[in-house]
Amino acid sequence: MTPARPLSSAFAGGAGLAGEHDLEAVLHGLVARARAAWPDVRLDAEAFAAFLGRRVSPETLAEARAEDLWIACASAGADPAALAVVEARYLPDVDAALGKMGLGQDRIAEVKQGLRRLLFVGDGQTPPRIGDYRGSGDLRAWMRVTAMRAALKLLRKDGREAASDDALLAARAPDDDPELAYMKATYRAAFKTAFQEALESLQGRERTLLKQQIVDGLGIDELGALYEVHRATAARWVAAAREKLLLRTRRTFMLRARISSDECESIMRMVRSQLDVSLHRRLAAG
Repeated sequence: MTPARPLSSAFAGGAGLAGEHDLEAVLHGLVARARAAWPDVRLDAEAFAAFLGRRVSPETLAEARAEDLWIACASAGADPAALAVVEARYLPDVDAALGKMGLGQDRIAEVKQGLRRLLFVGDGQTPPRIGDYRGSGDLRAWMRVTAMRAALKLLRKDGREAASDDALLAARAPDDDPELAYMKATYRAAFKTAFQEALESLQGRERTLLKQQIVDGLGIDELGALYEVHRATAARWVAAAREKLLLRTRRTFMLRARISSDECESIMRMVRSQLDVSLHRRLAAG
């Protein structure tokens, strides 16, 4: 017998939820929205509801990105129409992001081919990665981040590692500057230790934000969309994380190097412009 509220039943896995009448209406609304956005991508409504039930809580369901989740669900089943939508609407952003990383066309094609296997085929041991998308952020940004991580793995495999932390103390002053040479030799180890301790002291979201901006290449607008906040809020979060990292590095560095505030400020000015070099390496490594 067909359940009286089939979408709610599929969403809840047959367990039943409080407020099912409202839930059924919300699910019907999401299905209608997604079908209107992608009329050529045919998907069973109950299968979509079950897909949502494994990824979205009832409390946040009304705000779910139905259009993106519809494509993700259909793509997970290798639906040709959905895969065509991904190629036409989503992957061009991947091309642009990989191009900004300095990859040539051959490398971009290689990364994209690997991305297609990862997202829509799997490796035989794990299911297609597209099933990991939970609709908490824009699907374009999610795919772009996934592609950039795949590209970074490829670059590391090729030996094209990011510059080491020593670049932080390779200031843009002449190499024959005796004061600079002394500072490099004397303070390098203390600074590297202070920087690492400061990075590890950040909260999880702060490190994630820095990684998403520096390693994954997400802009403020993309971060805002990803966290579903205004771009100004995302900008404040990133700026606060950077400032906290600098302040904690400075404080720990002064204690370890046993230098004055003025000396510390001089060194910090020297390395500030090179900060992203070390951040990229450390955050990309995990």
